[in-house]
Amino acid sequence: PHPPRTMGNAQVAKAELPDDSDDAGAGATTPNGGLASRASPNGGVLFKFDVPSEKYEVSAPNVTPELTDNGDDDEAPRWILEVGDVSFPVSDQCRLVSNHQARRIDFFAPGSGVYAVRFHSDEGFAAFTDAYRDALFENTHRMRASDENKEKVYGVGMSAWAQGEDHPDAVWDPTDERPPGDADADAAADAMEEDDYEDDANGHRTASGEDVLDMKMGALDNSFLVRGNAVDVFRNQAGGALRDANVRVSLKDADGAFITPTKGILADAETSMLLLSPETGRRDKIYQMDLERECVVSAWGCNKDGVDVPMTDIVTDSKSSQMEAGRGTFLGLDDNRLVRWDMRMEGGIAQTLASPTLGYADGHDFARGTKFRCMATTGDGCIAVGSEDGKIRLYSDKSMRQAKTSFPGLGAPITAIDVTHDGKWILATTDTCLVLLHTCVRDAKSGDLTTGFKTRAGERIPAPRLLKLKPEDAAKAKGAPLLKGKFTWVTEQGKQERWIVASCGTYSILFNFRRVKAATAPERRLLEYTDYNVVAKDAQIAESTFVHEKFTGNDTHLVIATTKGDVFCAGG
Repeated sequence: PHPPRTMGNAQVAKAELPDDSDDAGAGATTPNGGLASRASPNGGVLFKFDVPSEKYEVSAPNVTPELTDNGDDDEAPRWILEVGDVSFPVSDQCRLVSNHQARRIDFFAPGSGVYAVRFHSDEGFAAFTDAYRDALFENTHRMRASDENKEKVYGVGMSAWAQGEDHPDAVWDPTDERPPGDADADAAADAMEEDDYEDDANGHRTASGEDVLDMKMGALDNSFLVRGNAVDVFRNQAGGALRDANVRVSLKDADGAFITPTKGILADAETSMLLLSPETGRRDKIYQMDLERECVVSAWGCNKDGVDVPMTDIVTDSKSSQMEAGRGTFLGLDDNRLVRWDMRMEGGIAQTLASPTLGYADGHDFARGTKFRCMATTGDGCIAVGSEDGKIRLYSDKSMRQAKTSFPGLGAPITAIDVTHDGKWILATTDTCLVLLHTCVRDAKSGDLTTGFKTRAGERIPAPRLLKLKPEDAAKAKGAPLLKGKFTWVTEQGKQERWIVASCGTYSILFNFRRVKAATAPERRLLEYTDYNVVAKDAQIAESTFVHEKFTGNDTHLVIATTKGDVFCAGG
């Protein structure tokens, strides 16, 4: 496959430190420096990121990062990181990134700028990162980083996994990639040359309206921009282009009152869109918009045993369900409930502006406190669910009563989740990073390769890989959270996702998935990955997504929708 077709000034985000050989010179020409300063066992060279030049410059030849607990007692730790003249509380907000191969940490010091430390020794780097990990745990969970407390937070046997240690039996499945050594094919697949970008800087400027909340891509005739109380329609074109159909569907209920959805899914061969609204009085209803009649035709009630069941998220049964005619089921989620709703039960076929009740086809009510927030489905209908506490649960396509595999949270809520068609990879979005999980394991009995959706895997699954922004890019984005991370859209078995995208303020962040997998393989011991492309826009980005592969052949086309209603796409 070719690199994704994007638009505008897509750039590879790189800001390298001066060469390691410059460290000695920096020390020799700085007061109190000199070559002897390199003897500090836990020290390193401090660099500061210069915004105008977008380069790191030597700030001090030898500093030793110090972690100090300013908390009152064991129940209230408050670790502060001091590096040279800067100090700040330890938290995810400092966006610290570590790279053992370069003996390097990068971080954002609020109010001061972006810095990097290149340690003089592997031992110094390891000592600092171990201490920092414990300090972050204590500040996040408000308890000491003892083995007992880590087990309380992460669960029995999961502490090492949560802190980046691969289990000896962990499997890194390479079978979804071509054999190595095909240099020409590798270059074609991975190149990110400027010629691969199509400048569509003006994009499609839709008619003025409320802020865009979502972009729903279709695999058939149309794609849709959900904005406030209306939906704008686009025609899908060969080659991956979108054409504004100049059709806007107003969303009104049976009383003529406007509906403002925040979530929508396509259904029934993309002739319907099911919409979820968080407004008071609407959370226990799913609104069905008929895309051919261009109006809302039904308000389905979410009800179980006579009790209203408000939903916070809805998804299709599988990756390709929206393309299937006659499928009446879809999945719903609230804080402690996972449900399969059926539009064919109890209410029959929806009548115009009717208010039938959805059939409760299957599901389970979980203990209060699960705090489910988002979900996604594989090609065969397995389900991945993300929670407010950061936990990720995997359910098979056979039952929603109990997760086959669950992973502990890493300290941050999961705001969005996606999964590859084959279920081998999960991408969970948090405010400060994308958590990538490889679900492959060996079946305990047969020894066959399977996934955590099909068998209990626990700590045997490789430790999480974290896709992060470089601190200098996080600073440019003014600390905006990462949003809606997703894989390339694949709906056929055997096809492979090649790219990952997420939005961050006015930026779309593109990761080459194939490179991520190669760079973070267990033998590389790289658990944090920061090699990506950035596409910048003038307005806040509401959605970064991909055109369905049927329109693009071997290409992958990126689509960006801004909150003010501009839509940019390659070939557009």
